[in-house]
Amino acid sequence: MKVSFLILVWLLAGSGLISSCSSRHDTDEHELEVHAGTKPKPAPVAAPPALGDTLQLLAQQLDTARRLGCWDEDFARLMSVHHGGAQRLAAVELSHGKDSTLRALAQHVLKGHERDNHVLTLALTQQPPAGQEYRPGNAQDPFVRRITAALAPLRQPPSLPGTLDADFATIMQVHHQTGVALAQTELAYGKDAEVRNAARQIVRDEQAEIKQYQRWLKAHAANSSY
Repeated sequence: MKVSFLILVWLLAGSGLISSCSSRHDTDEHELEVHAGTKPKPAPVAAPPALGDTLQLLAQQLDTARRLGCWDEDFARLMSVHHGGAQRLAAVELSHGKDSTLRALAQHVLKGHERDNHVLTLALTQQPPAGQEYRPGNAQDPFVRRITAALAPLRQPPSLPGTLDADFATIMQVHHQTGVALAQTELAYGKDAEVRNAARQIVRDEQAEIKQYQRWLKAHAANSSY
Protein backbone atom coordinates (compact mmCIF):
# COMPACT_ATOMS: atom_id res chain seq x y z
CA MET A 1 0.00 0.00 0.00
CA LYS A 2 2.76 2.37 0.91
CA VAL A 3 4.49 1.69 -2.38
CA SER A 4 1.30 2.25 -4.32
CA PHE A 5 0.65 5.47 -2.45
CA LEU A 6 4.15 6.78 -3.22
CA ILE A 7 3.78 5.89 -6.87
CA LEU A 8 0.47 7.77 -7.00
CA VAL A 9 2.00 10.86 -5.38
CA TRP A 10 4.93 10.73 -7.78
CA LEU A 11 2.61 10.47 -10.79
CA LEU A 12 0.48 13.38 -9.60
CA ALA A 13 3.57 15.54 -9.00
CA GLY A 14 4.93 14.70 -12.42
CA SER A 15 1.64 15.55 -14.02
CA GLY A 16 1.61 18.92 -12.26
CA LEU A 17 5.16 19.65 -13.39
CA ILE A 18 4.30 18.91 -16.97
CA SER A 19 1.17 21.00 -16.73
CA SER A 20 3.17 23.86 -15.25
CA CYS A 21 5.79 23.79 -18.05
CA SER A 22 3.14 23.59 -20.70
CA SER A 23 1.29 26.52 -19.16
CA ARG A 24 4.48 28.59 -18.99
CA HIS A 25 5.29 27.73 -22.60
CA ASP A 26 1.82 28.82 -23.69
CA THR A 27 2.17 32.03 -21.70
CA ASP A 28 5.54 32.79 -23.28
CA GLU A 29 4.10 32.25 -26.74
CA HIS A 30 1.17 34.50 -25.90
CA GLU A 31 3.50 37.26 -24.69
CA LEU A 32 5.57 36.98 -27.84
CA GLU A 33 2.44 37.27 -29.95
CA VAL A 34 1.25 40.28 -27.99
CA HIS A 35 4.60 42.04 -28.21
CA ALA A 36 4.92 41.19 -31.87
CA GLY A 37 1.49 42.68 -32.48
CA THR A 38 2.38 45.95 -30.75
CA LYS A 39 5.82 46.32 -32.35
CA PRO A 40 5.73 49.28 -34.75
CA LYS A 41 6.04 48.30 -38.38
CA PRO A 42 8.71 50.01 -40.50
CA ALA A 43 7.41 52.91 -42.56
CA PRO A 44 7.01 52.08 -46.27
CA VAL A 45 9.72 53.51 -48.51
CA ALA A 46 8.26 56.15 -50.80
CA ALA A 47 8.81 55.54 -54.50
CA PRO A 48 10.70 58.28 -56.34
CA PRO A 49 8.57 60.59 -58.47
CA ALA A 50 8.29 59.54 -62.11
CA LEU A 51 10.74 61.68 -64.05
CA GLY A 52 8.61 61.52 -67.19
CA ASP A 53 5.68 62.98 -65.26
CA THR A 54 7.93 65.75 -63.94
CA LEU A 55 8.90 66.61 -67.51
CA GLN A 56 5.26 66.75 -68.62
CA LEU A 57 4.40 68.97 -65.66
CA LEU A 58 7.16 71.35 -66.74
CA ALA A 59 5.67 71.52 -70.24
CA GLN A 60 2.28 72.44 -68.78
CA GLN A 61 3.81 75.12 -66.55
CA LEU A 62 5.62 76.68 -69.50
CA ASP A 63 2.44 76.69 -71.57
CA THR A 64 0.55 78.56 -68.85
CA ALA A 65 3.33 80.93 -67.78
CA ARG A 66 2.31 84.57 -68.04
CA ARG A 67 3.68 86.44 -71.07
CA LEU A 68 3.53 90.20 -71.41
CA GLY A 69 4.81 90.60 -74.94
CA CYS A 70 8.31 91.76 -73.91
CA TRP A 71 11.18 89.69 -75.27
CA ASP A 72 13.60 89.98 -72.35
CA GLU A 73 11.05 89.70 -69.56
CA ASP A 74 9.13 86.82 -71.10
CA PHE A 75 12.34 84.91 -71.80
CA ALA A 76 13.47 85.43 -68.21
CA ARG A 77 10.13 84.22 -66.85
CA LEU A 78 10.07 81.16 -69.10
CA MET A 79 13.68 80.33 -68.32
CA SER A 80 13.04 80.55 -64.58
CA VAL A 81 10.17 78.07 -64.93
CA HIS A 82 12.35 75.89 -67.16
CA HIS A 83 15.15 75.94 -64.59
CA GLY A 84 12.66 75.02 -61.87
CA GLY A 85 11.82 71.84 -63.76
CA ALA A 86 15.50 70.90 -63.95
CA GLN A 87 15.90 71.52 -60.24
CA ARG A 88 13.03 69.14 -59.46
CA LEU A 89 14.55 66.48 -61.70
CA ALA A 90 17.95 66.97 -60.07
CA ALA A 91 16.42 66.70 -56.59
CA VAL A 92 14.98 63.28 -57.49
CA GLU A 93 18.38 62.11 -58.74
CA LEU A 94 20.10 63.31 -55.58
CA SER A 95 17.50 61.60 -53.37
CA HIS A 96 17.21 58.27 -55.20
CA GLY A 97 19.98 58.05 -57.81
CA LYS A 98 23.01 55.80 -57.32
CA ASP A 99 25.55 56.89 -59.91
CA SER A 100 28.15 59.31 -58.52
CA THR A 101 28.71 61.05 -61.86
CA LEU A 102 25.02 61.80 -62.37
CA ARG A 103 24.60 62.87 -58.76
CA ALA A 104 27.46 65.35 -59.22
CA LEU A 105 25.79 66.67 -62.38
CA ALA A 106 22.51 67.00 -60.50
CA GLN A 107 24.22 69.03 -57.79
CA HIS A 108 25.76 71.23 -60.47
CA VAL A 109 22.30 71.79 -61.98
CA LEU A 110 20.89 72.92 -58.64
CA LYS A 111 23.67 75.43 -58.03
CA GLY A 112 23.98 76.68 -61.60
CA HIS A 113 20.26 77.21 -62.11
CA GLU A 114 19.94 79.04 -58.82
CA ARG A 115 22.71 81.39 -59.99
CA ASP A 116 21.04 81.94 -63.38
CA ASN A 117 17.67 82.72 -61.83
CA HIS A 118 19.27 85.24 -59.49
CA VAL A 119 20.97 86.99 -62.41
CA LEU A 120 17.78 87.09 -64.49
CA THR A 121 15.65 88.37 -61.62
CA LEU A 122 18.18 91.05 -60.69
CA ALA A 123 18.52 92.22 -64.30
CA LEU A 124 14.78 92.63 -64.72
CA THR A 125 14.49 94.42 -61.39
CA GLN A 126 17.09 96.96 -62.44
CA GLN A 127 15.71 97.38 -65.94
CA PRO A 128 11.93 97.80 -66.21
CA PRO A 129 10.36 95.96 -69.18
CA ALA A 130 10.05 97.82 -72.46
CA GLY A 131 6.74 98.33 -74.23
CA GLN A 132 5.03 95.41 -75.92
CA GLU A 133 7.29 94.01 -78.62
CA TYR A 134 5.15 91.10 -79.78
CA ARG A 135 1.68 89.66 -79.26
CA PRO A 136 1.84 86.47 -77.17
CA GLY A 137 -1.43 85.17 -78.64
CA ASN A 138 -0.28 85.52 -82.24
CA ALA A 139 0.87 82.06 -83.31
CA GLN A 140 2.37 83.53 -86.49
CA ASP A 141 4.64 85.98 -84.68
CA PRO A 142 8.30 84.98 -85.30
CA PHE A 143 9.18 85.13 -81.59
CA VAL A 144 6.15 83.04 -80.60
CA ARG A 145 6.90 80.49 -83.29
CA ARG A 146 10.51 80.19 -82.19
CA ILE A 147 9.59 79.77 -78.52
CA THR A 148 6.99 77.15 -79.45
CA ALA A 149 9.54 75.21 -81.51
CA ALA A 150 12.13 75.45 -78.72
CA LEU A 151 9.80 73.92 -76.15
CA ALA A 152 8.12 71.34 -78.41
CA PRO A 153 10.37 68.38 -77.37
CA LEU A 154 9.04 68.66 -73.81
CA ARG A 155 5.59 67.67 -75.07
CA GLN A 156 6.95 64.49 -76.65
CA PRO A 157 8.79 62.68 -73.84
CA PRO A 158 11.57 60.35 -75.00
CA SER A 159 11.49 56.60 -74.52
CA LEU A 160 13.01 55.98 -71.09
CA PRO A 161 15.45 53.12 -70.33
CA GLY A 162 13.70 52.23 -67.08
CA THR A 163 16.31 52.83 -64.35
CA LEU A 164 16.29 56.10 -62.46
CA ASP A 165 19.88 57.06 -63.30
CA ALA A 166 19.47 56.33 -67.01
CA ASP A 167 16.06 58.01 -67.10
CA PHE A 168 17.56 61.11 -65.49
CA ALA A 169 20.38 61.30 -68.03
CA THR A 170 17.95 60.78 -70.93
CA ILE A 171 15.46 63.39 -69.74
CA MET A 172 18.12 65.96 -68.90
CA GLN A 173 19.37 65.82 -72.47
CA VAL A 174 15.91 66.83 -73.69
CA HIS A 175 15.54 69.44 -70.98
CA HIS A 176 18.87 71.07 -71.77
CA GLN A 177 18.30 70.97 -75.53
CA THR A 178 15.09 72.95 -75.07
CA GLY A 179 16.90 75.29 -72.67
CA VAL A 180 19.60 75.99 -75.25
CA ALA A 181 16.98 76.70 -77.92
CA LEU A 182 15.13 79.01 -75.52
CA ALA A 183 18.32 80.93 -74.70
CA GLN A 184 19.24 81.18 -78.39
CA THR A 185 15.84 82.78 -79.01
CA GLU A 186 16.69 85.44 -76.44
CA LEU A 187 20.01 86.05 -78.19
CA ALA A 188 18.16 86.51 -81.48
CA TYR A 189 15.55 88.96 -80.13
CA GLY A 190 16.46 90.26 -76.67
CA LYS A 191 17.95 93.66 -76.00
CA ASP A 192 18.92 93.74 -72.33
CA ALA A 193 22.69 93.20 -72.02
CA GLU A 194 22.58 91.34 -68.70
CA VAL A 195 19.77 89.04 -69.77
CA ARG A 196 21.60 88.29 -73.00
CA ASN A 197 24.78 87.51 -71.06
CA ALA A 198 22.81 85.11 -68.88
CA ALA A 199 21.45 83.46 -72.04
CA ARG A 200 24.98 83.00 -73.40
CA GLN A 201 26.06 81.39 -70.14
CA ILE A 202 23.08 79.05 -70.25
CA VAL A 203 23.94 77.98 -73.80
CA ARG A 204 27.55 77.23 -72.85
CA ASP A 205 26.71 75.38 -69.65
CA GLU A 206 23.88 73.27 -70.99
CA GLN A 207 25.62 72.31 -74.22
CA ALA A 208 28.58 71.06 -72.16
CA GLU A 209 26.27 69.12 -69.84
CA ILE A 210 24.40 67.55 -72.76
CA LYS A 211 27.71 66.04 -73.90
CA GLN A 212 28.32 64.66 -70.41
CA TYR A 213 24.91 62.99 -70.31
CA GLN A 214 25.49 61.54 -73.78
CA ARG A 215 28.87 60.14 -72.76
CA TRP A 216 27.40 58.58 -69.64
CA LEU A 217 24.57 56.90 -71.56
CA LYS A 218 26.97 55.60 -74.20
CA ALA A 219 29.36 54.21 -71.56
CA HIS A 220 26.59 52.46 -69.65
CA ALA A 221 24.53 51.18 -72.60
CA ALA A 222 26.69 48.10 -73.23
CA ASN A 223 26.52 46.93 -69.61
CA SER A 224 22.91 47.77 -68.94
CA SER A 225 19.88 45.49 -68.87
CA TYR A 226 17.39 48.08 -70.08
